[in-house]
Amino acid sequence: MEIALLLFITFIAASVQSATGFGFALIVVPVFLILLNSTDAIQIAIIISVAMSVVHFIKLRNIAPYHLLRWLSIGGIAGFPVGILIYNMLDLGAIKMAVAIFIILISLQNGWNMIRKNLTPEGQKESKILQIIVGVISGILGAAMAMPGPVLMLYLSRTTLNKNEIRAAMIAFFVFAYTGALVLQILLVGIQKETWITSALLIPISLLGVYAGHQISKKINERLFKALVLVILIITGVFMLINL
Repeated sequence: MEIALLLFITFIAASVQSATGFGFALIVVPVFLILLNSTDAIQIAIIISVAMSVVHFIKLRNIAPYHLLRWLSIGGIAGFPVGILIYNMLDLGAIKMAVAIFIILISLQNGWNMIRKNLTPEGQKESKILQIIVGVISGILGAAMAMPGPVLMLYLSRTTLNKNEIRAAMIAFFVFAYTGALVLQILLVGIQKETWITSALLIPISLLGVYAGHQISKKINERLFKALVLVILIITGVFMLINL
């Protein structure tokens, strides 16, 4: 039953990430923590995310906004060591609570802005400093909780990038962020054999989810896409609080 649930949740989460650009770790990490009762859930999510991101990036690499990703990656490099320190030293429950509350508040704010149509036609002005800050926070959350996506999506959803460009930016950053997190986990924390085996078992179903989500994304328009992003963020934040 445990394996069946792991496979099912992995497929659903991979489909969501492929369709929207993010959401895999947000869904699987809380559920995996409950099922496995171990922080190995974070390492499993990182390993699977590396495989998924690389495969998905091949399809989206030509439309990724590399000028923006350059500064996000610089910030991510600065954030990785802090994330590993948090993973090793701080209480995971406290981290989850802080992230959950942050996600819910920012999501509600973005939703209110969408309703009031306060976003300008030009979108949020690009700022290298802001991109670096977003990269730092995403790097910290990626290394600590396998969740580099929420803050990055909140930033990208307020730019002039279209749906597919946002998906490409997210996946491209994930290749970088999850690979960096995995290397640091191997070198500074260590990954047990059982964790590698469980990850290898779940990778094929995650890739099937990537394909399914890619097909779904073709049927989602811009307005529905942004609405789905907000719904996913709010539900995930509430779910994380409930399962602390």
